[in-house]
Amino acid sequence: MTSQRVLFVVSNNPFSKDRKTILKLLEELLNIGAEVSIYLHGNGVWWLGLDDLRRLTERGLKVYCGRSSVAKRHQTVPPWVEEMDIQRLVDLILEKDKVLFFN
Repeated sequence: MTSQRVLFVVSNNPFSKDRKTILKLLEELLNIGAEVSIYLHGNGVWWLGLDDLRRLTERGLKVYCGRSSVAKRHQTVPPWVEEMDIQRLVDLILEKDKVLFFN
């Protein structure tokens, strides 16, 4: 059986009401062996300054962020994140079985 490929697209900051939900869903999907990735854009790039996602990359989470969002917010992209143009988001969406949007 092929594992599910799930993409989270997050544009809200990590201090929003969705933080616990996002982290819990990421953890549960990783626990069942899903291939999980997250694309941060807009205010979502503020997640890069926290340790939550880095720890989950050790369990297989792939983290992407929007190049223009990072530049506008003067964020540093850590080595565990792949920076890309927003146009690549379309490709990521088409590659996945499920896509969850948090705004």
